[in-house]
Amino acid sequence: MSEQLEDSIPSFISENIDAIIGAEQAANRRRSRSEVVYEFVGGFIGTLNFIVFQLIGVILWVVINAGLMPPIRPFDPFPFPILNQIIALEAVLITAFVLMKQNRMSKLADRRAHLDLQINLMTERETTKVIGMLLEIGEQLNIKHKVHDEESHQLSRSLIVETLIEAMHSKFPDR
Repeated sequence: MSEQLEDSIPSFISENIDAIIGAEQAANRRRSRSEVVYEFVGGFIGTLNFIVFQLIGVILWVVINAGLMPPIRPFDPFPFPILNQIIALEAVLITAFVLMKQNRMSKLADRRAHLDLQINLMTERETTKVIGMLLEIGEQLNIKHKVHDEESHQLSRSLIVETLIEAMHSKFPDR
């Protein structure tokens, strides 16, 4: 991060960014050898370099096996059955690598979503406490009429997560 940008944001945000980066780096260090391999392969497959490499390989194969390179004898004549088998096998392997990478990304996304949920629940609890404290301060200062409305009272009550989950599930269209 550039120094000018770092000076323009509060220190607690920089600390949060550092904590998130640290957590991501720790997750990367915990990867198994196979996870490192399929993430590398899955990442390479989705690049322009892979497409160029693939096209050059297929074009070279066709040129050689069409007899257009006289010093090299064709070994897979038209309709190129060996090339077809190689490409079919490659398609299966590419699919497997991409799915493995997506599975790992999905697990990471689930962990992040769980962390988000925990933070949101903690924030909700803190906000409920603050609203309750403000209502009490309003009562102490005898300014009920400006602070004590129905919505404020509802917001000052603790949220029961299970009730919220049940209400949410009852409104999903798949019920």
